[in-house]
Amino acid sequence: MLYTVTRPGFGPPFVLVHGWTCDHRSMFPVADAFPGRAAVLPDLPGHGQSHKTTDYSIASQAEAVLAAAPDQAIWIGHSMGAQITVEAAARAPGRILAAVLLDPAQIAPMDAAFAFRDRMAADLAATQDLPALMRDFSSRMIVRAADPPATAALAECQAAIDPDVARAGWNAIWRWDGATALAAAQCPLLVVTVERTMNRLADLARLNRRVSTGQVTGSGHMLQYEVMDQVAPMIRRFLDLNGLLSPSS
Repeated sequence: MLYTVTRPGFGPPFVLVHGWTCDHRSMFPVADAFPGRAAVLPDLPGHGQSHKTTDYSIASQAEAVLAAAPDQAIWIGHSMGAQITVEAAARAPGRILAAVLLDPAQIAPMDAAFAFRDRMAADLAATQDLPALMRDFSSRMIVRAADPPATAALAECQAAIDPDVARAGWNAIWRWDGATALAAAQCPLLVVTVERTMNRLADLARLNRRVSTGQVTGSGHMLQYEVMDQVAPMIRRFLDLNGLLSPSS
């Protein structure tokens, strides 16, 4: 069982799935943007207060979150958490009412993404100081933080990740067949990316006719820490169009 934080509220609950080397706190900005909405925030295996495991594949992590999640929910995932959200939607179509993918890690990546993959894999393999590597990685994911103390806490969270979990998670991100999983998802999906991203929105939309798309400006990969004022209205509109906007949202 994953460690989870539950916030009370109304409407179909959110399941908020954090990204690689983060923990549930990295999804607080999303929960805070919808204070009336019930939310479940898990720590993924080996992250935060959840125990390590022997399998960090996206499929295995999706099954772990499904085991901890409500039966009928709206899933919102960031980065690797967006991959896990797509995999869960493909595996359990009746349980996920809608999915929101916040700057997802590779699904149908552009060619330039593979150079970034290889550089980071080499750094993870060679480093003798993973905390310093992860602090640097975390700082490069932010353009201008809306809450500097929160982003400092994020960097320390990422710096504290177990090296085996970091390396296994990075490999899992790139071994996952995202195109097949996205094509199989049957719920409405909203993809919100930043300007410098791994996936072309048009490519994702071609994979599944249920995909709606949006892009934010002036943000790095950790968009929930920078531009929730842009992201939240997109999510509200998407939920409203799909009959899932709670009156308290």
